[in-house]
Amino acid sequence: MTTERMLDRLATLIGPPPEDVVPVPWELGPEALGFQLPADYRAFADRYGTVSIGDELHVYTPSQAPPSPQAGQPVGFEGFLHCTTEPYGYCTTLARAYRDGDHDECPYPLFPAEGGLLNWGNNWDSDHFFWLTRGPDPDRWPVAAKFHSLREWDLFEGGFLEFLLAAVTEQYPYHADVVPGGMKQLGDGRGYRPRGDWSKQLWQ
Repeated sequence: MTTERMLDRLATLIGPPPEDVVPVPWELGPEALGFQLPADYRAFADRYGTVSIGDELHVYTPSQAPPSPQAGQPVGFEGFLHCTTEPYGYCTTLARAYRDGDHDECPYPLFPAEGGLLNWGNNWDSDHFFWLTRGPDPDRWPVAAKFHSLREWDLFEGGFLEFLLAAVTEQYPYHADVVPGGMKQLGDGRGYRPRGDWSKQLWQ
């Protein structure tokens, strides 16, 4: 299924995108990140911005709105990476576990290590969702899910949009953990809450 068809399918499930999302300046991504993010994720971000699906699954994008209200939280591409590299966050705990050989807790290195995990979302149950950045083609990166309460990892051999669709259509074995409580209407015919977009980001 093409990216466009997957986005159209997703819209029938979670609702149409907001009308005022400003596309991210992805052309700045390779210099800021060292690589380009997957095409299906970029297409999603340009349509929806940062959202909470089912008011549970929080999808980060390189937006002006930081993913947490902490003072000094960076925004834009730096803020997106901060979700993985923040020195006192959960991902740092995972990175330490991997370095210490506790591969039950974390079987993969964390970005910026080669082939490391790059965080793109979480939920209220403290489950975290990543790309496993193995190989040079971001469009072939699988999704790795850490289910914190289950103390279990799952590697989904598909892309970002495939993972979202599998979760919200309950085709993914852990769908009830990805979106706890399942899909629900949150008003205005939508099953998500907008959390921000790129529109307030100022470039010098």
